[in-house]
Amino acid sequence: MLNNPSIQNLRLRLAQSEALPQLTLMALMTGLLAGGFLIAFEDLLFYFGVVSQRALIPEQVFATLASVESGYEALPPLVRFLSPIGGAIALILLIKRCPPGQRSFGIAHVIERLTLNRGWLPITGTITQFLTALIALVSGFSVGREGPAVHLGAGAGSFLGQMLKLPANTLGVLAGCGTAAAIAALFNTPMAGVIFAMEVVMKEYSLESFIPVMASAVVASVLTQTVYGPNPAFQIPIIPSAVPEDLVVTAITAVIIGLLAAAFIQINIFTMQKRQNKVVLPLLIAGLLMGIVAVLIPATMGIGYDTIEALLNGDEVNLQFLFILLAAKLVITPLVIGLGVPGGMIGPSLMIGAAVGACCALLAEQFPGVSTNITFHVITGMIAMMAAIFQAPLTALITVLELTHSSQIILPAMLAIVIACLTSSQICGQQSIFAMQFLVHGQNIQLSPMAQLLNRTGVAGLMDRQLVTLSSESIPNELRQINSTNSHWVVLGDRQPGQIIRTKDLLECHNQGEDITSQIRDNVVIQTLPIDLQSTLYEARKTMLDKGLDVLLVMENNGRKKVEICNAVGVITLQSIERFLSNAQ
Repeated sequence: MLNNPSIQNLRLRLAQSEALPQLTLMALMTGLLAGGFLIAFEDLLFYFGVVSQRALIPEQVFATLASVESGYEALPPLVRFLSPIGGAIALILLIKRCPPGQRSFGIAHVIERLTLNRGWLPITGTITQFLTALIALVSGFSVGREGPAVHLGAGAGSFLGQMLKLPANTLGVLAGCGTAAAIAALFNTPMAGVIFAMEVVMKEYSLESFIPVMASAVVASVLTQTVYGPNPAFQIPIIPSAVPEDLVVTAITAVIIGLLAAAFIQINIFTMQKRQNKVVLPLLIAGLLMGIVAVLIPATMGIGYDTIEALLNGDEVNLQFLFILLAAKLVITPLVIGLGVPGGMIGPSLMIGAAVGACCALLAEQFPGVSTNITFHVITGMIAMMAAIFQAPLTALITVLELTHSSQIILPAMLAIVIACLTSSQICGQQSIFAMQFLVHGQNIQLSPMAQLLNRTGVAGLMDRQLVTLSSESIPNELRQINSTNSHWVVLGDRQPGQIIRTKDLLECHNQGEDITSQIRDNVVIQTLPIDLQSTLYEARKTMLDKGLDVLLVMENNGRKKVEICNAVGVITLQSIERFLSNAQ
């Protein structure tokens, strides 16, 4: 099937930067695959959560629980202490079975793979992320499911491309499509999923990527809405228009959130530096710390969506308890993630922002004549914290618009996002949490516009396919055949790793009456190296510049362990790539 002519034509077409219809079709398939993964993940998470709590909580208490998350607080203290420790042990056993190079998970892993590894995500790593995320969430760690979901979605897109042996420029886009599908499916916010994929993960805006990513998000949303219904992640009451005093409170809250976001990032980075890629001891420490905090403050367990729902609905809360919960969540979440627990940060960041907004609203009401709407400040706090930690202002704005379905929230949300992002980045000197994590590992994930352009096109889209493969001895007897086939290149099949000759140079020597055999041994032979058919123009150009070559021989592997010269399918030249860049400007 993989060598079917239609599949071969699809690969060659997708190597072109303008293959929008074919790429959109693949994106639709990615949306279905990623949406299916996310539905299975959500259902298993709910099932294991319900089963474990039903076994540990009295039936009359269990029947009153509003959600699985609220059940953590009903667990006996000893169970709350032992559950994260048991989860940490299970994580150690699972992660230690993975090769050291495949122990990275979550959104940062997806960004790294898109930027530095052509969008190639190992399927074993994706499966491990699925299992470890279930363990971390069911055992009550203060982590979110969004990071693992993005890894699963991106892994689904990358796996589809790998299975069909599509060119590398397609793998990155399909991984981005899976990212958008994951966010769209989790929050039922397709627009936010698209913007998150483009702004945070792929870091580019182009028509060639935007349309497929949008298509994938739509398919995933339709699939999850069919299963779970059309409601978004949070049920938000109608929000009244903001009054001047609300905007003042929002501005002050945003400054505080910017400072707390910087603290969140620094706790996570400091912990990662101390961990130094170790597995056993850091995870045991994470389990122990989470167990202690869970005994003292049960509400810190899980993502915190039940707390967000309570604050959005205006349920009466104790200000002192809210402060304690905020402080505990702000410290324990980046701490356990930095220690290696494979969970996400988006959900906990929303809960922290909601708590900050509620605290500021309650404090403002202590002043005479000040009246605030707590739901309003909970929402702006959630969005501001999300924007500041991930430095993703547009994603945050689209998210709040889709969650509230209200244009009245746009102005105050923009005010909160701008102030929080500037406070965290300019006053505290913090980049996004993912950029800071890469700096810890000494990695640079910023690609130039030229590199992004070259990565969007495969070598198959620019290579010259007019070539014949002959041995050195047979060339003098095959000149007429070479001329009749209109081939531009002659590949010397008896030379390794591969030498080629321009057909026009060979024929010119023959027309001048020169000895062809001696010329083959002399100056008409071009030294070259092989490059895989799935490679991008960026990889081809970098290889040629690094090795001092002008030509690369494009090879089709077809799953073979050893690539033979007879698998040559084309020739890519540095001149053609530079011409491509010149025409694109």
